[in-house]
Amino acid sequence: MAGRKRPVIRSAVPAVKRSPSAPRLADAIREAILRGEYPSGVKLRQEELAAKLGCSVIPLREALHTLASEGLVDFVPNRGAIVRPVSSRELREMAEVRSALAAQGMRQAAPHTTAAVIAAARSIVERMESARDPLTQVRLYADFHEAILAPAGRPYLVATIRGIILSGLRYMPVWFQAWQATGVATTPSFGPVLDALERKDLKGAIRLLERTWAEQEGSLAAFLEQQEAAAAKSKKKRKSGS
Repeated sequence: MAGRKRPVIRSAVPAVKRSPSAPRLADAIREAILRGEYPSGVKLRQEELAAKLGCSVIPLREALHTLASEGLVDFVPNRGAIVRPVSSRELREMAEVRSALAAQGMRQAAPHTTAAVIAAARSIVERMESARDPLTQVRLYADFHEAILAPAGRPYLVATIRGIILSGLRYMPVWFQAWQATGVATTPSFGPVLDALERKDLKGAIRLLERTWAEQEGSLAAFLEQQEAAAAKSKKKRKSGS
């Protein structure tokens, strides 16, 4: 009949809530690991994670493999995915490799380091020093190194150094513990490094950069070594008492 409206038929089937994508899941789990919600060495139970994050297992597995490629997660036979353990030995090795590669990169970058490059790096340093979120500070830390090394024209070397720095993000919970224990929570200052580069003092810039790294990572490695010694002593005591 003309002019008569047809009735609206509403479906009785509820709308299906879309599962979060693998990249979003990786972001959420990464954030939880870096904030200490999942401590070093803990097992990441996929069923529990899927229920908590409201997702299916397939994108969750993809997310965990992404985090494994970043050095945050390990897949262990008969245990599944775990948060990759931290250790003072690994930290010192990471620092040694990063230092050697960065020194090489700075030598290659120096002839092509312009005033614009230094200005961009200073802008990153200013944002890093004013940032209050430790995770933001570490990401800007990686951005700073990428900025001063990019003129070398060695993208693989730069990506490797960035990967080492970001892999070190899983040490953030230990950083928090160290800062609480020592009362020291300083942001590394890279201004003098840029001053040296501006003066064309390459050796001085590398020396200052290595000193800054040593001050930051040396204190964390020493804190970790104390924790490891205490854990080993406690384990030995429990074993002898059993």
